[in-house]
Amino acid sequence: MRTKMLMAVACLGAAIGSAQTMNTTVKVNFAHDTQVGKVSLPAGKYSIKELANSVIEISSDDRKGVSAFAIVSPVSTPSGSAVDHTKVTLRQEENGTYDLKSIWVEGQEFGYELE
Repeated sequence: MRTKMLMAVACLGAAIGSAQTMNTTVKVNFAHDTQVGKVSLPAGKYSIKELANSVIEISSDDRKGVSAFAIVSPVSTPSGSAVDHTKVTLRQEENGTYDLKSIWVEGQEFGYELE
C-alpha cells in the first residue's frame, strides 16, 4: 500500500512540474562567452525560449550565431512568491569560464535550473 501511495505522489509531482512552462521569450545580453552544456556561446544578445516541456533553446539574436539547447528543471523561488523581475544567472567557474545556471521570469513563482 505504501509503495502505491508513493507512486501516486510521484506521478502527481510530475504532472504539476509539467504544468510549469516558460510563457515568454527571455532576451539576454551575455557580457562574457557563456557555456551551455558543451556549447560555447560568444558574448552577445540572445533569446531564450522553451521548445518543449523542460527543453529550452538559446539562440543568437542576429540569427548567424550559435544556438544551444538545454534540459532544465523547474525550481521554486526561495521565498515562494513571484519573481519581481526577469533574471538570468551565470556561474563563474574556477578556470574563468561562465556557465548558464538559472533563468527566473518576472511574475512566476518558479524558475529554471540547467541540468
